[in-house]
Amino acid sequence: MPHRILTSFMGLLVCMIASALPTYYDTKKGSVHQLFKKGQGKYVLRYTHKFSDTLYIPHGCEVRFKGGRLTGPVVFNATKLSGNVSLKGSHIKGSVRNDTFNASWLCAKDGVTDDAPSINEIITVCGNVFFPRGTYRLVSAYKHEKFHIGIIKDNVSLKGERGTVFLTKEQLGIVCVFSKPYDIPNSVRNISLEGLTFRTVNDGSVFLEWTHAIQTKGVNGFTIENCTIEDFWGDGICLNHYNDNPQTGERARNQNVRIENNTIVGGELHNNRNGISVINGQNVLIQGNTIRNTSSNKMPGAIDVEPNNSAYTIENIKIIGNTIEGSRGRCGAIEICMVKGGPGYNISVEKNYISNSNRGIYICLKTEDTTDHFVIRNNHIAADTPPYKFVGSGKSKNWVISGNRFERRTDERIPGDLQIENLQVR
Repeated sequence: MPHRILTSFMGLLVCMIASALPTYYDTKKGSVHQLFKKGQGKYVLRYTHKFSDTLYIPHGCEVRFKGGRLTGPVVFNATKLSGNVSLKGSHIKGSVRNDTFNASWLCAKDGVTDDAPSINEIITVCGNVFFPRGTYRLVSAYKHEKFHIGIIKDNVSLKGERGTVFLTKEQLGIVCVFSKPYDIPNSVRNISLEGLTFRTVNDGSVFLEWTHAIQTKGVNGFTIENCTIEDFWGDGICLNHYNDNPQTGERARNQNVRIENNTIVGGELHNNRNGISVINGQNVLIQGNTIRNTSSNKMPGAIDVEPNNSAYTIENIKIIGNTIEGSRGRCGAIEICMVKGGPGYNISVEKNYISNSNRGIYICLKTEDTTDHFVIRNNHIAADTPPYKFVGSGKSKNWVISGNRFERRTDERIPGDLQIENLQVR
């Protein structure tokens, strides 16, 4: 039988089997647990069912909500959800066959109810989650960690429509992606955040340097795009680590990361660390972001590439086409800092626009052979910002510095393009 005909036949067979499954209807007073003991089939729910004992859905069923609601502990089993799904007040486990889980099926999104447990439960049953507009209040921590939402499995996508806000008033981070330490080849893979607003109520009462809005501790394939991060505690986005050192070795690595077209706003108090930190990263693109009002004057700046020691990987880092305004960090709006033995390879800082900041670009090298192939090209630093500073006594090679525009207050350009190879900073 030709392949095309066989495929059509199999599809028809699946449809026939599905349509042949019996349909079961709930009753107003009947036990929902007894209802689902009927076995595989299509279940139509017309009434609200509240229960405290766990409800187990038979394998491969479809549950169609036709004005009904489930409120209680539910375990799905390759379940198809359809109709006007309503699970508010439930706790869910297991797996669903839906391509996407609509968060409003479970979350209150009213800005008052704690939606953090519901979001974490949704991620366990379905990797693709759509968040309709609304305010998702986050109160509780993920398994006693210092953040609200934990991602520990592959292929998770959290996508929101315009007006979707994750709001926290707690001294906790919002999202953390983390892998098992010492298992870099099997890091969590393919994670994306898109179209979401992450908002922290940072009143300036304390300074929480290590409490990041979004952080990764070992991920291979991470995208955050078209998101807004507001008034965070530590970093807006941190490509983080597990307190590695030369003795323990590198326990996790962030690879193939794309941070693109986001808006990161630190708030008028500047009570935070950096907009974006790269402590451990390989193949990282930071492009087209707008970063405003970041960094305490004791912290580095808006974008900070800073491996803490030689256990970390810094390789193929591209910082391109970002707009940075109002960075109060003591170092620079963009800082590349190699001070504790962490080497860096193939770092590009290109086409960025920096204004109203304590300094434009800051390079600090204090160990041998700390950077190789470093490009600073076609950046524009406005007249209200001191342009750059190079410090340290480390050795480096293969640098290109060209096409940068450093404005003077007279609007006069600092002339000349400069290409430097085998640079040694003293």
